[in-house]
Amino acid sequence: MGKGQPAFGSGRRSGRTPPRPIPRPGLLSRLDAAEGLVLLIAGPGAGKSTLLDAWAATHTGVVIDLAEDGPREWEPVAGPLAIDGVTPADAPALSRLSSRRAVVAAATSDPGIAPATRITARDLAFAEDETYQVLSGALADAESADEIAPDLHLLTHGWPSLVALAGAWLAQYPATERRDRLRGLARMDEPLLDYLLPAVLAALPATDRDLLRRLTQLPPVDARLADRLDITEDLAAVPPFVQPLARRPGWYTIPDAWRPALARELPLPADEIAALLSAYRSAM
Repeated sequence: MGKGQPAFGSGRRSGRTPPRPIPRPGLLSRLDAAEGLVLLIAGPGAGKSTLLDAWAATHTGVVIDLAEDGPREWEPVAGPLAIDGVTPADAPALSRLSSRRAVVAAATSDPGIAPATRITARDLAFAEDETYQVLSGALADAESADEIAPDLHLLTHGWPSLVALAGAWLAQYPATERRDRLRGLARMDEPLLDYLLPAVLAALPATDRDLLRRLTQLPPVDARLADRLDITEDLAAVPPFVQPLARRPGWYTIPDAWRPALARELPLPADEIAALLSAYRSAM
């Protein structure tokens, strides 16, 4: 198996190079080559938002996240445009951009716009070497990753969020135990996410769990905002949950794929959520 650039580091507050998503040059090239609108269509955890972020960073493009920004007029936006969180209700406005180059939109279901280039879950799934890259970064152990990446790839079908979560889980164990742990995981009846997420969260320091509890409720933040909101004085990535934004150096976010599950596992009372969002708006 080829040895690519590792994707995620496993040490939180450890001084390692901050984790970052793996490069996906093939997919980025497909976005660039499209003659008109490109639709990324896949369920949560497929890496749509991460790919949008990387593409926008490459082209100094504008990113509109409909979950955060709400409806906007897209046509006046000049230059490369990435739109996240598209729903079928957005189809009429988005269809007016169907012939424009350098417009990429992400949706969990097909909004029914034609013509458009479609990139689906099958395209977004990791190749085996990409699974290796994520695992190598999570374990900080290229040899161990090389041994078990093929099995992990088969187990997860290369689904990006599951690969990253399983990597964080396997990093909790010594190298000598990882293959057996992975085999046990393959024999489980419950969905992988339902088992792995609580296990990974339980192993995190309490300060990281509290950070996740609060960041799950917020748009992206930087160190200044995190300090002003009294969330943390040491904002850093917490793989695979808190990730750096390629298009905004120094800013971090929790991808939408993780938010519902994290909100369920790490609930925050409604009054604290309201106070946190109010403080965020005042600080911006």
